[in-house]
Amino acid sequence: MNRPLRVLLIEDSEGDAVFILHELRRGGFEPTSDRVDTARELNSALERQEWDLIISDHSIPGFGSLDALQLLKEKELDIPFIVVSGTIGEEMAVRAMKAGANDFVMKNHLARLVPSIERELREAWSRRARRRAEEALRRGQQELTDFFEHAAVGLHWEGPDGTILRVNQAELDMFGYTRDEYLGHRLSEFCVDEGVAEAMLKRLHRGETLNNCEARVRCKNGDVRDVILNSNVLWENGKFIHSRCFTRDVSERKRGEEAMAYLAAIVENSDDAIIGKTLDGTILSWNAGAERMYGYTAEEVRGRSISILIPSYRPEEASRLSSRRVEGYSIERFETIRLTKDGTAIDVSLTLSPIRDPSGKVIGVSAIERDITALKREEEERLNLIDELTVALANIRTLRGLLPICASCKKIRDDHGYWQKVESYISQHSEAEFTHGICPDCLERLYPEYAMKRRGSPHKTTTEQSGSGNPKSETGNPNNSSFGFLRNSDFGALGVSLACQ
Repeated sequence: MNRPLRVLLIEDSEGDAVFILHELRRGGFEPTSDRVDTARELNSALERQEWDLIISDHSIPGFGSLDALQLLKEKELDIPFIVVSGTIGEEMAVRAMKAGANDFVMKNHLARLVPSIERELREAWSRRARRRAEEALRRGQQELTDFFEHAAVGLHWEGPDGTILRVNQAELDMFGYTRDEYLGHRLSEFCVDEGVAEAMLKRLHRGETLNNCEARVRCKNGDVRDVILNSNVLWENGKFIHSRCFTRDVSERKRGEEAMAYLAAIVENSDDAIIGKTLDGTILSWNAGAERMYGYTAEEVRGRSISILIPSYRPEEASRLSSRRVEGYSIERFETIRLTKDGTAIDVSLTLSPIRDPSGKVIGVSAIERDITALKREEEERLNLIDELTVALANIRTLRGLLPICASCKKIRDDHGYWQKVESYISQHSEAEFTHGICPDCLERLYPEYAMKRRGSPHKTTTEQSGSGNPKSETGNPNNSSFGFLRNSDFGALGVSLACQ
Protein backbone atom coordinates (compact mmCIF):
# COMPACT_ATOMS: atom_id res chain seq x y z
CA MET A 1 0.00 0.00 0.00
CA ASN A 2 1.44 3.34 -1.08
CA ARG A 3 2.28 5.85 1.61
CA PRO A 4 0.40 9.16 1.49
CA LEU A 5 2.58 12.19 0.78
CA ARG A 6 1.58 15.84 0.67
CA VAL A 7 3.96 17.41 -1.82
CA LEU A 8 4.12 21.00 -3.05
CA LEU A 9 5.73 21.42 -6.49
CA ILE A 10 7.43 24.70 -7.43
CA GLU A 11 7.57 24.12 -11.14
CA ASP A 12 6.64 26.16 -14.23
CA SER A 13 6.50 23.07 -16.45
CA GLU A 14 3.41 20.96 -16.07
CA GLY A 15 5.05 18.08 -17.91
CA ASP A 16 8.01 18.01 -15.54
CA ALA A 17 5.55 18.06 -12.61
CA VAL A 18 3.70 15.04 -13.97
CA PHE A 19 6.96 13.22 -14.53
CA ILE A 20 8.06 13.85 -10.91
CA LEU A 21 4.72 12.63 -9.49
CA HIS A 22 4.99 9.50 -11.62
CA GLU A 23 8.42 8.83 -10.12
CA LEU A 24 6.99 9.24 -6.62
CA ARG A 25 4.27 6.68 -7.28
CA ARG A 26 6.85 4.27 -8.59
CA GLY A 27 8.73 4.74 -5.32
CA GLY A 28 5.73 3.71 -3.17
CA PHE A 29 4.13 7.07 -2.41
CA GLU A 30 0.59 8.25 -3.02
CA PRO A 31 1.15 11.95 -3.54
CA THR A 32 -1.38 14.71 -2.97
CA SER A 33 0.07 17.70 -4.77
CA ASP A 34 -0.27 21.30 -5.81
CA ARG A 35 1.86 23.22 -8.31
CA VAL A 36 2.91 26.87 -7.97
CA ASP A 37 5.34 29.04 -9.87
CA THR A 38 5.16 32.44 -8.14
CA ALA A 39 5.93 33.75 -4.68
CA ARG A 40 2.28 34.74 -4.14
CA GLU A 41 1.01 31.30 -5.02
CA LEU A 42 3.66 29.69 -2.80
CA ASN A 43 2.68 31.87 0.14
CA SER A 44 -1.00 31.05 -0.35
CA ALA A 45 -0.30 27.30 -0.55
CA LEU A 46 1.80 27.38 2.62
CA GLU A 47 -0.97 29.14 4.54
CA ARG A 48 -3.67 26.87 3.16
CA GLN A 49 -2.34 23.59 4.56
CA GLU A 50 0.66 21.72 5.90
CA TRP A 51 3.06 19.98 3.51
CA ASP A 52 5.32 16.98 3.97
CA LEU A 53 7.70 17.89 1.14
CA ILE A 54 8.59 20.69 -1.27
CA ILE A 55 10.20 19.89 -4.63
CA SER A 56 11.41 22.96 -6.50
CA ASP A 57 12.92 23.69 -9.87
CA HIS A 58 15.97 25.85 -9.43
CA SER A 59 15.27 28.36 -12.16
CA ILE A 60 11.80 29.76 -12.90
CA PRO A 61 11.26 33.06 -14.69
CA GLY A 62 10.86 35.69 -11.99
CA PHE A 63 11.14 33.09 -9.25
CA GLY A 64 13.39 30.26 -8.14
CA SER A 65 14.53 27.92 -5.39
CA LEU A 66 16.52 30.59 -3.56
CA ASP A 67 13.46 32.85 -3.37
CA ALA A 68 11.34 29.96 -2.13
CA LEU A 69 13.91 29.07 0.54
CA GLN A 70 13.95 32.67 1.75
CA LEU A 71 10.18 32.65 2.10
CA LEU A 72 10.29 29.42 4.14
CA LYS A 73 12.97 30.92 6.36
CA GLU A 74 10.83 33.98 6.99
CA LYS A 75 7.90 31.78 7.95
CA GLU A 76 10.17 29.59 10.13
CA LEU A 77 8.90 26.43 8.46
CA ASP A 78 10.85 23.19 8.61
CA ILE A 79 9.73 21.34 5.46
CA PRO A 80 12.13 19.06 3.55
CA PHE A 81 13.17 21.04 0.45
CA ILE A 82 14.69 19.19 -2.53
CA VAL A 83 15.90 21.01 -5.63
CA VAL A 84 15.24 19.10 -8.87
CA SER A 85 16.75 20.82 -11.87
CA GLY A 86 18.35 20.06 -15.20
CA THR A 87 20.52 23.17 -15.43
CA ILE A 88 21.97 23.73 -11.95
CA GLY A 89 25.71 23.98 -11.66
CA GLU A 90 27.87 22.90 -8.74
CA GLU A 91 28.36 26.41 -7.46
CA MET A 92 24.63 27.13 -7.59
CA ALA A 93 23.88 23.83 -5.87
CA VAL A 94 26.19 24.79 -3.01
CA ARG A 95 24.41 28.15 -2.70
CA ALA A 96 21.06 26.37 -2.55
CA MET A 97 22.29 24.00 0.15
CA LYS A 98 23.61 26.91 2.22
CA ALA A 99 20.26 28.67 1.77
CA GLY A 100 18.49 25.70 3.40
CA ALA A 101 17.90 23.12 0.68
CA ASN A 102 18.17 19.57 1.99
CA ASP A 103 19.30 17.98 -1.29
CA PHE A 104 19.41 18.48 -5.03
CA VAL A 105 18.70 15.96 -7.77
CA MET A 106 19.33 16.31 -11.45
CA LYS A 107 16.29 15.70 -13.63
CA ASN A 108 18.25 13.20 -15.68
CA HIS A 109 19.01 11.20 -12.49
CA LEU A 110 15.53 10.94 -10.90
CA ALA A 111 16.35 7.48 -9.59
CA ARG A 112 17.97 9.35 -6.65
CA LEU A 113 14.77 11.24 -5.92
CA VAL A 114 12.83 8.65 -3.89
CA PRO A 115 15.78 7.62 -1.65
CA SER A 116 16.51 11.29 -1.06
CA ILE A 117 12.89 11.93 -0.15
CA GLU A 118 12.79 9.00 2.26
CA ARG A 119 15.99 10.15 3.94
CA GLU A 120 14.81 13.73 4.28
CA LEU A 121 11.41 12.66 5.58
CA ARG A 122 13.10 10.58 8.27
CA GLU A 123 15.38 13.45 9.24
CA ALA A 124 12.48 15.90 9.22
CA TRP A 125 10.49 13.57 11.49
CA SER A 126 13.55 13.27 13.75
CA ARG A 127 13.96 17.04 13.86
CA ARG A 128 10.28 17.53 14.66
CA ALA A 129 10.45 14.87 17.38
CA ARG A 130 13.51 16.50 18.84
CA ARG A 131 11.87 19.90 18.76
CA ARG A 132 8.76 18.49 20.41
CA ALA A 133 10.92 16.92 23.12
CA GLU A 134 12.84 20.13 23.60
CA GLU A 135 9.62 22.10 23.71
CA ALA A 136 8.12 19.66 26.19
CA LEU A 137 11.26 19.90 28.30
CA ARG A 138 11.24 23.66 28.16
CA ARG A 139 7.54 23.79 28.96
CA GLY A 140 8.01 21.30 31.79
CA GLN A 141 10.85 23.34 33.26
CA GLN A 142 8.79 26.47 32.91
CA GLU A 143 5.78 24.83 34.57
CA LEU A 144 7.99 23.46 37.33
CA THR A 145 9.47 26.89 37.94
CA ASP A 146 6.01 28.44 37.90
CA PHE A 147 4.72 25.76 40.28
CA PHE A 148 7.65 26.25 42.64
CA GLU A 149 7.43 30.02 42.69
CA HIS A 150 3.64 30.36 42.84
CA ALA A 151 2.64 27.33 44.92
CA ALA A 152 0.16 28.06 47.71
CA VAL A 153 2.38 26.24 50.23
CA GLY A 154 5.92 27.04 51.25
CA LEU A 155 8.69 25.27 49.30
CA HIS A 156 12.45 25.24 49.77
CA TRP A 157 15.52 23.21 48.83
CA GLU A 158 18.29 22.40 51.27
CA GLY A 159 21.81 21.36 50.42
CA PRO A 160 23.59 18.41 52.10
CA ASP A 161 24.73 20.69 54.95
CA GLY A 162 21.24 22.12 55.53
CA THR A 163 21.86 25.40 53.70
CA ILE A 164 18.72 26.76 52.02
CA LEU A 165 19.42 26.85 48.26
CA ARG A 166 16.05 27.88 46.88
CA VAL A 167 12.80 29.16 48.35
CA ASN A 168 9.46 30.26 46.96
CA GLN A 169 7.50 33.38 47.72
CA ALA A 170 4.86 31.60 49.81
CA GLU A 171 7.46 30.52 52.36
CA LEU A 172 9.04 33.97 52.44
CA ASP A 173 5.61 35.52 53.03
CA MET A 174 4.89 32.92 55.71
CA PHE A 175 7.86 34.01 57.84
CA GLY A 176 8.30 37.59 56.65
CA TYR A 177 11.90 37.34 55.40
CA THR A 178 13.30 38.66 52.13
CA ARG A 179 14.95 36.23 49.73
CA ASP A 180 18.42 37.52 50.65
CA GLU A 181 17.66 37.13 54.38
CA TYR A 182 16.59 33.51 53.88
CA LEU A 183 18.79 32.02 51.17
CA GLY A 184 22.24 30.85 52.20
CA HIS A 185 21.17 30.28 55.81
CA ARG A 186 20.46 27.00 57.51
CA LEU A 187 16.96 26.07 58.54
CA SER A 188 18.23 25.49 62.08
CA GLU A 189 18.88 29.26 62.36
CA PHE A 190 15.14 29.89 62.14
CA CYS A 191 13.86 26.98 64.26
CA VAL A 192 12.88 27.82 67.84
CA ASP A 193 13.56 24.37 69.25
CA GLU A 194 17.19 23.35 69.17
CA GLY A 195 18.08 20.16 67.33
CA VAL A 196 14.84 19.79 65.35
CA ALA A 197 16.29 20.85 61.98
CA GLU A 198 19.45 18.81 62.53
CA ALA A 199 17.43 15.68 63.36
CA MET A 200 15.39 16.03 60.17
CA LEU A 201 18.55 16.51 58.07
CA LYS A 202 20.06 13.33 59.53
CA ARG A 203 16.97 11.38 58.59
CA LEU A 204 17.14 12.72 55.05
CA HIS A 205 20.79 11.64 54.78
CA ARG A 206 19.65 8.16 55.80
CA GLY A 207 17.31 8.15 52.81
CA GLU A 208 14.09 8.62 54.77
CA THR A 209 11.09 10.54 53.54
CA LEU A 210 9.81 12.97 56.15
CA ASN A 211 6.05 13.14 56.62
CA ASN A 212 4.30 15.69 58.82
CA CYS A 213 7.34 16.64 60.89
CA GLU A 214 6.41 19.36 63.36
CA ALA A 215 8.61 22.39 63.99
CA ARG A 216 8.33 25.91 65.35
CA VAL A 217 9.84 28.67 63.25
CA ARG A 218 10.54 32.22 64.41
CA CYS A 219 9.33 34.90 62.01
CA LYS A 220 11.18 38.10 61.23
CA ASN A 221 8.82 40.09 63.51
CA GLY A 222 9.45 37.69 66.41
CA ASP A 223 6.23 35.69 66.12
CA VAL A 224 6.47 31.91 66.30
CA ARG A 225 4.62 29.79 63.77
CA ASP A 226 3.83 26.11 64.08
CA VAL A 227 4.64 24.36 60.79
CA ILE A 228 4.55 20.86 59.35
CA LEU A 229 7.30 19.82 56.93
CA ASN A 230 7.27 17.04 54.32
CA SER A 231 10.60 16.41 52.61
CA ASN A 232 12.68 13.98 50.58
CA VAL A 233 16.01 14.09 48.71
CA LEU A 234 17.05 14.29 45.08
CA TRP A 235 19.83 11.72 44.67
CA GLU A 236 22.17 11.36 41.67
CA ASN A 237 24.45 8.33 41.63
CA GLY A 238 24.10 8.03 45.38
CA LYS A 239 24.98 11.67 45.96
CA PHE A 240 22.78 14.02 48.02
CA ILE A 241 21.95 16.87 45.61
CA HIS A 242 19.30 18.76 47.56
CA SER A 243 16.18 18.16 49.61
CA ARG A 244 12.70 19.12 48.47
CA CYS A 245 10.65 20.40 51.36
CA PHE A 246 7.00 21.46 51.59
CA THR A 247 6.20 23.77 54.51
CA ARG A 248 2.65 24.29 55.77
CA ASP A 249 1.62 26.80 58.43
CA VAL A 250 -0.61 25.01 60.95
CA SER A 251 -0.56 27.69 63.66
CA GLU A 252 -4.31 28.30 63.52
CA ARG A 253 -5.02 24.58 63.46
CA LYS A 254 -2.66 24.10 66.40
CA ARG A 255 -4.42 26.80 68.38
CA GLY A 256 -7.75 25.24 67.48
CA GLU A 257 -6.55 21.81 68.57
CA GLU A 258 -5.30 23.24 71.86
CA ALA A 259 -8.63 25.00 72.40
CA MET A 260 -10.52 21.82 71.56
CA ALA A 261 -8.29 19.81 73.89
CA TYR A 262 -8.88 22.37 76.65
CA LEU A 263 -12.61 22.27 76.03
CA ALA A 264 -12.54 18.47 75.99
CA ALA A 265 -10.69 18.52 79.32
CA ILE A 266 -13.34 20.82 80.77
CA VAL A 267 -16.10 18.52 79.53
CA GLU A 268 -14.34 15.37 80.71
CA ASN A 269 -13.57 16.76 84.19
CA SER A 270 -16.93 18.43 84.76
CA ASP A 271 -18.96 17.15 87.71
CA ASP A 272 -22.07 17.51 85.56
CA ALA A 273 -23.04 14.85 83.06
CA ILE A 274 -22.38 16.16 79.54
CA ILE A 275 -23.89 13.97 76.83
CA GLY A 276 -23.77 14.36 73.05
CA LYS A 277 -26.63 12.85 71.06
CA THR A 278 -27.90 12.63 67.52
CA LEU A 279 -31.31 14.06 66.67
CA ASP A 280 -32.90 10.63 67.13
CA GLY A 281 -31.44 10.35 70.63
CA THR A 282 -28.49 8.05 69.94
CA ILE A 283 -25.70 8.70 72.44
CA LEU A 284 -22.40 9.73 70.81
CA SER A 285 -20.37 11.11 73.72
CA TRP A 286 -20.47 10.45 77.45
CA ASN A 287 -18.14 12.18 79.89
CA ALA A 288 -16.79 11.06 83.25
CA GLY A 289 -19.45 13.10 85.05
CA ALA A 290 -22.12 11.05 83.28
CA GLU A 291 -20.36 7.84 84.31
CA ARG A 292 -20.36 8.92 87.95
CA MET A 293 -23.97 10.12 87.87
CA TYR A 294 -25.59 7.21 86.04
CA GLY A 295 -23.17 4.35 86.63
CA TYR A 296 -22.75 3.47 82.94
CA THR A 297 -19.34 3.61 81.27
CA ALA A 298 -18.97 5.36 77.93
CA GLU A 299 -18.48 2.01 76.19
CA GLU A 300 -21.76 0.72 77.63
CA VAL A 301 -23.94 3.58 76.38
CA ARG A 302 -22.25 4.87 73.23
CA GLY A 303 -24.52 4.02 70.30
CA ARG A 304 -27.55 3.31 72.52
CA SER A 305 -30.70 5.40 72.86
CA ILE A 306 -31.02 8.07 75.54
CA SER A 307 -34.33 6.41 76.46
CA ILE A 308 -32.42 4.03 78.77
CA LEU A 309 -32.26 6.96 81.22
CA ILE A 310 -35.91 8.00 80.93
CA PRO A 311 -38.46 6.35 83.27
CA SER A 312 -41.07 4.23 81.52
CA TYR A 313 -43.84 6.32 83.07
CA ARG A 314 -42.59 9.42 81.20
CA PRO A 315 -42.67 8.18 77.56
CA GLU A 316 -43.79 11.48 76.12
CA GLU A 317 -40.74 13.39 77.38
CA ALA A 318 -38.26 12.16 74.76
CA SER A 319 -40.50 12.99 71.78
CA ARG A 320 -41.50 16.38 73.21
CA LEU A 321 -37.91 17.44 73.80
CA SER A 322 -36.81 16.03 70.44
CA SER A 323 -39.28 18.20 68.51
CA ARG A 324 -37.99 21.29 70.27
CA ARG A 325 -34.37 20.34 69.53
CA VAL A 326 -35.03 19.79 65.83
CA GLU A 327 -36.40 23.32 65.66
CA GLY A 328 -33.08 24.54 67.05
CA TYR A 329 -34.26 25.79 70.43
CA SER A 330 -32.21 25.58 73.62
CA ILE A 331 -33.99 24.23 76.69
CA GLU A 332 -32.52 25.54 79.92
CA ARG A 333 -33.06 24.49 83.54
CA PHE A 334 -35.58 21.76 82.82
CA GLU A 335 -36.09 19.58 85.89
CA THR A 336 -37.01 15.94 85.35
CA ILE A 337 -36.41 12.39 86.54
CA ARG A 338 -33.72 10.05 85.24
CA LEU A 339 -32.80 6.44 85.99
CA THR A 340 -29.32 5.23 86.93
CA LYS A 341 -27.86 1.90 85.87
CA ASP A 342 -29.22 0.18 89.00
CA GLY A 343 -32.71 1.60 88.43
CA THR A 344 -32.52 4.37 91.03
CA ALA A 345 -34.61 7.41 90.13
CA ILE A 346 -32.77 10.69 90.57
CA ASP A 347 -33.83 14.30 90.15
CA VAL A 348 -31.83 16.14 87.48
CA SER A 349 -31.63 19.66 86.16
CA LEU A 350 -31.40 19.43 82.36
CA THR A 351 -30.09 21.94 79.80
CA LEU A 352 -30.33 21.04 76.11
CA SER A 353 -28.59 22.93 73.29
CA PRO A 354 -28.56 22.23 69.53
CA ILE A 355 -25.31 21.21 67.83
CA ARG A 356 -24.93 22.77 64.38
CA ASP A 357 -22.65 22.01 61.44
CA PRO A 358 -20.71 24.81 59.66
CA SER A 359 -23.76 25.59 57.50
CA GLY A 360 -25.94 26.12 60.58
CA LYS A 361 -27.93 22.91 60.21
CA VAL A 362 -28.87 21.22 63.48
CA ILE A 363 -27.16 17.81 63.52
CA GLY A 364 -27.26 16.85 67.19
CA VAL A 365 -27.94 17.79 70.78
CA SER A 366 -25.72 18.61 73.74
CA ALA A 367 -27.21 17.80 77.15
CA ILE A 368 -25.84 19.09 80.46
CA GLU A 369 -27.42 17.19 83.34
CA ARG A 370 -26.91 17.87 87.03
CA ASP A 371 -27.99 15.59 89.88
CA ILE A 372 -30.21 17.71 92.14
CA THR A 373 -31.55 14.85 94.26
CA ALA A 374 -29.79 16.15 97.38
CA LEU A 375 -30.92 19.69 96.65
CA LYS A 376 -34.50 18.54 96.17
CA ARG A 377 -34.31 16.62 99.47
CA GLU A 378 -32.94 19.68 101.25
CA GLU A 379 -35.63 21.82 99.65
CA GLU A 380 -38.31 19.37 100.76
CA GLU A 381 -36.91 19.37 104.29
CA ARG A 382 -36.82 23.16 104.27
CA LEU A 383 -40.46 23.35 103.14
CA ASN A 384 -41.49 20.81 105.75
CA LEU A 385 -39.72 22.85 108.41
CA ILE A 386 -41.47 25.98 107.19
CA ASP A 387 -44.81 24.16 107.40
CA GLU A 388 -44.03 22.96 110.90
CA LEU A 389 -43.00 26.43 112.00
CA THR A 390 -46.13 27.86 110.42
CA VAL A 391 -48.28 25.42 112.36
CA ALA A 392 -46.32 26.09 115.55
CA LEU A 393 -46.61 29.83 115.12
CA ALA A 394 -50.31 29.46 114.51
CA ASN A 395 -50.63 27.74 117.89
CA ILE A 396 -48.83 30.51 119.75
CA ARG A 397 -51.29 32.86 121.43
CA THR A 398 -50.30 36.41 121.91
CA LEU A 399 -51.54 38.65 124.67
CA ARG A 400 -53.73 41.24 123.06
CA GLY A 401 -57.27 42.50 123.28
CA LEU A 402 -59.38 42.59 126.49
CA LEU A 403 -58.33 40.27 129.34
CA PRO A 404 -60.98 39.59 132.04
CA ILE A 405 -59.16 40.08 135.39
CA CYS A 406 -60.56 39.95 138.91
CA ALA A 407 -60.43 43.34 140.54
CA SER A 408 -59.83 41.74 143.93
CA CYS A 409 -57.52 38.73 143.52
CA LYS A 410 -56.21 39.75 140.13
CA LYS A 411 -56.85 36.30 138.55
CA ILE A 412 -57.47 36.14 134.81
CA ARG A 413 -60.19 34.09 133.14
CA ASP A 414 -58.90 31.93 130.26
CA ASP A 415 -60.67 30.94 127.04
CA HIS A 416 -62.31 27.97 128.75
CA GLY A 417 -63.79 30.01 131.59
CA TYR A 418 -61.27 29.04 134.26
CA TRP A 419 -59.68 31.64 136.49
CA GLN A 420 -55.90 31.47 136.69
CA LYS A 421 -53.19 33.38 138.49
CA VAL A 422 -51.75 36.15 136.42
CA GLU A 423 -48.32 34.53 136.19
CA SER A 424 -49.81 31.17 135.17
CA TYR A 425 -51.91 32.72 132.41
CA ILE A 426 -49.04 34.79 131.02
CA SER A 427 -46.66 31.79 131.11
CA GLN A 428 -49.13 29.74 129.05
CA HIS A 429 -49.76 32.47 126.51
CA SER A 430 -46.26 33.89 126.03
CA GLU A 431 -42.60 33.05 126.37
CA ALA A 432 -42.20 35.11 129.53
CA GLU A 433 -40.80 33.51 132.71
CA PHE A 434 -41.33 34.73 136.25
CA THR A 435 -39.19 35.18 139.37
CA HIS A 436 -40.91 36.16 142.62
CA GLY A 437 -39.90 39.05 144.76
CA ILE A 438 -41.29 41.98 146.83
CA CYS A 439 -41.51 45.50 145.62
CA PRO A 440 -40.27 48.28 147.96
CA ASP A 441 -43.84 49.36 148.89
CA CYS A 442 -44.90 45.82 149.85
CA LEU A 443 -41.69 45.36 151.76
CA GLU A 444 -42.48 48.50 153.73
CA ARG A 445 -46.01 47.33 154.31
CA LEU A 446 -45.47 43.64 155.01
CA TYR A 447 -41.99 43.61 156.52
CA PRO A 448 -41.50 46.99 158.18
CA GLU A 449 -38.69 45.71 160.40
CA TYR A 450 -36.60 44.71 157.43
CA ALA A 451 -37.29 48.04 155.79
CA MET A 452 -36.26 49.94 158.91
CA LYS A 453 -33.11 47.89 159.38
CA ARG A 454 -32.22 48.44 155.75
CA ARG A 455 -32.72 52.18 156.04
CA GLY A 456 -30.67 52.30 159.23
CA SER A 457 -27.95 49.80 158.23
CA PRO A 458 -24.62 51.37 157.38
CA HIS A 459 -23.52 48.22 155.50
CA LYS A 460 -24.75 47.53 152.01
CA THR A 461 -23.49 44.82 149.82
CA THR A 462 -24.12 44.87 146.09
CA THR A 463 -23.85 41.68 144.11
CA GLU A 464 -24.02 41.50 140.40
CA GLN A 465 -24.79 38.31 138.53
CA SER A 466 -22.77 37.52 135.41
CA GLY A 467 -24.37 38.01 132.05
CA SER A 468 -25.67 41.10 130.30
CA GLY A 469 -29.11 42.39 131.30
CA ASN A 470 -29.36 40.32 134.54
CA PRO A 471 -30.88 42.14 137.53
CA LYS A 472 -28.58 43.46 140.26
CA SER A 473 -29.55 43.12 143.93
CA GLU A 474 -28.62 44.74 147.27
CA THR A 475 -28.87 42.17 150.05
CA GLY A 476 -28.68 41.95 153.82
CA ASN A 477 -28.70 38.91 156.07
CA PRO A 478 -30.45 39.58 159.42
CA ASN A 479 -31.68 36.61 161.42
CA ASN A 480 -30.64 34.01 158.88
CA SER A 481 -32.93 35.66 156.27
CA SER A 482 -32.02 37.49 153.13
CA PHE A 483 -33.75 40.01 150.95
CA GLY A 484 -32.69 42.18 148.13
CA PHE A 485 -33.91 44.78 145.69
CA LEU A 486 -34.28 43.68 142.09
CA ARG A 487 -32.99 46.33 139.74
CA ASN A 488 -32.94 46.60 135.97
CA SER A 489 -29.87 47.34 133.83
CA ASP A 490 -30.25 51.05 134.61
CA PHE A 491 -30.21 50.23 138.33
CA GLY A 492 -33.88 51.18 138.75
CA ALA A 493 -35.67 49.22 141.52
CA LEU A 494 -37.96 46.50 140.19
CA GLY A 495 -38.78 44.76 143.49
CA VAL A 496 -37.35 42.90 146.46
CA SER A 497 -36.38 39.29 146.65
CA LEU A 498 -36.75 37.55 149.98
CA ALA A 499 -35.33 34.26 151.11
CA CYS A 500 -35.75 32.80 154.62
CA GLN A 501 -33.65 30.04 156.17
